[in-house]
Amino acid sequence: MRLDDDELIVALDAAGTIRGAAKQLYLSQPALSQRLKQIEEKWGEALFIRTHKSLIPTPVGEEVILFAKTRIREEKEFMNRLNTLTGHVRGTLSLAVSSVIAQYYLPPLLKNYMEQYPQVKIDLQTGFTTAMYAQRHNVHVSILRGELEGEDVKQKLFSENLYYVANKQYEDTNTLIEFQSDATFHATLDKWFLTEPFPLPKQTIKVDQIETCKQLMLNGIGSCILPEIATQDLDEMTCRFTRLHMNGNELRRETWTYYNEKNASLPQVKAFLALLHEKSLSH
Repeated sequence: MRLDDDELIVALDAAGTIRGAAKQLYLSQPALSQRLKQIEEKWGEALFIRTHKSLIPTPVGEEVILFAKTRIREEKEFMNRLNTLTGHVRGTLSLAVSSVIAQYYLPPLLKNYMEQYPQVKIDLQTGFTTAMYAQRHNVHVSILRGELEGEDVKQKLFSENLYYVANKQYEDTNTLIEFQSDATFHATLDKWFLTEPFPLPKQTIKVDQIETCKQLMLNGIGSCILPEIATQDLDEMTCRFTRLHMNGNELRRETWTYYNEKNASLPQVKAFLALLHEKSLSH
């Protein structure tokens, strides 16, 4: 079985449907179905039970999926060893990045990296910090928000202020617009409202994205609490910014880079960490 067959089998297992895997692999559904049929003929057994809703691995399919995952992992490890020996910046760079950082901090950094090292393939995962932290041992580098426990090497990228932001035309609003984030972030804000002499909101509107939160605030629906990184496109002519303090200290949100020393020796990872360090110095 070829390596691209391995990737196809793993994609089918992960997606659970022909349609989902076809989208992930940029193939048409008929082409993917034909490829699967050819692979199954090669093994002499059906690898998946097809239902109208999903693909279910057969016992033989489970073994082949495990075999495929092992070959993909070993091929990546082999390429990493070659890259380390030759010093060439190529191969795959895998990242797990908190959503806020992926939206506001990562794009220009990643653009710079890809322009300098076009032979490197980027494998990027984004999501809530807790979910990305759980992936930290499956990727080369994680960029995460807040304090997290663990034995991995971590370096602080930057620390930023938090702001209560309101449209100046609607400052008397008693509605708080809250974007979806990690439980630790919301717990900190709840504690701030309870310990500081600040009016409690009469109602809270919950949205999934920071940008939705900002647009609702700009249209006078309510106020919001934003990390400094998300306020760069807001101006003081339109918005009033109140820096958050608690017990006399600024309330800040920190961003960290997590990785292990073995990964850091890979040329593509070393190059990324160097750019990351350079950017953090100028932040």
